[in-house]
Amino acid sequence: MSKVALITGASRGIGRTIAYYFAQQGYSLILLSLHKENLQKIQSELTQQYSSCNIEAVNVDFNHPNDVETVITSIISSHEKIDVMVNSAGILKAGGTNLSLCELSELININLLSTITACNLVANKMKQQGSGEIYNLGSTAGLEPVPKIAAYSATKSAIVSYTQSLYHELLPFGVKVCCLCPSVVNTDMTNDGRIDNNLKIDTEDLAKALDFIRSLSSAAAINTLAIRCKVIDLEKQP
Repeated sequence: MSKVALITGASRGIGRTIAYYFAQQGYSLILLSLHKENLQKIQSELTQQYSSCNIEAVNVDFNHPNDVETVITSIISSHEKIDVMVNSAGILKAGGTNLSLCELSELININLLSTITACNLVANKMKQQGSGEIYNLGSTAGLEPVPKIAAYSATKSAIVSYTQSLYHELLPFGVKVCCLCPSVVNTDMTNDGRIDNNLKIDTEDLAKALDFIRSLSSAAAINTLAIRCKVIDLEKQP
């Protein structure tokens, strides 16, 4: 029986690249996304390329945490084991004090409440299993304040803190936990024309970072990994 990887935000960007990574590793996949057409497309592409890979595609809106809870609970009950979880679902909104309650609620629901809800459910299953891997997508904006995206930065800061706490909670149960914190990644979410796409972090860099973390000996652990974008750091220099 092949191992199972559950990936949220899997229809595009980082999540899509991570889905390909685990398909190459021979995992069965459970792919979650809001974008049904994109999800069906990647499911079809992966099935054609990796014929032995079993792929489930689940459409769910992370802006509705109760729906996410229902979907994840159903997935857990129908699978004996979940070996890997990658929480890549997220949105980016510029602004801070100018954001409306509706905009703030969407940011917090998707980036924080639904992500933590899903992660908690899977973490408890992994506790029972005595094994597993959880990778949450944070951001360098969660490690240091970025005024132009203050609210987004706050959600990612919370994910970083949550993941670091989760690492310690799950350590006695043999579950690996890490928060991947990239700077600006070349996805449609950051395609605003301000920075040349060729100067951004590539989504493949996230798969390589994941592979590096997973390649470490059982005695080693990384609970937070920052992946800097050189052009952004150069902008900050005097």
